[in-house]
Amino acid sequence: IISYFMGLSIANVFDPTFGQVSILNRFFILLFYLVFFITQSYHIVIGGIFMSFEYFPVGSMGFNANIFEFVIEKSALLFVLGFQIAFPFALILFLLNVALALVNRLIPQVNVFIVGLPMQIFVGLGALSLGGAALVYLAVNALSRLGGDFMTILRAVGL
Repeated sequence: IISYFMGLSIANVFDPTFGQVSILNRFFILLFYLVFFITQSYHIVIGGIFMSFEYFPVGSMGFNANIFEFVIEKSALLFVLGFQIAFPFALILFLLNVALALVNRLIPQVNVFIVGLPMQIFVGLGALSLGGAALVYLAVNALSRLGGDFMTILRAVGL
């Protein structure tokens, strides 16, 4: 959404893992990888893999229906997290589009296409640079809950 409002959705990069993604999406993916490894969250994932052998001995895989409530709850939290990340930037760029529309109506001599696209990119990158710390903070908070959530999933699915 952010790259669409910035005008960067046209410039796509082919990524073999995610397919065709915009440059800004690729930046967010690499930023999350960086935060993932800096916070050493990979220890949680590797520890969870080892703990899965305790909860699921080899040859005994069961299914517990309690997992659905947990997955729905975490899906709602994931939606809220995505909204918290995207809304401020999308709002700033939407208001810029409204301002450019007003300029187009009030001053028809100004070519909004030539002025608007660089302005959208500049304002979008400026908002991302100012809000970058908040993005990292939200990612670190989400990753700090990863260990507990991972173990809860293992307990809920286990017999």
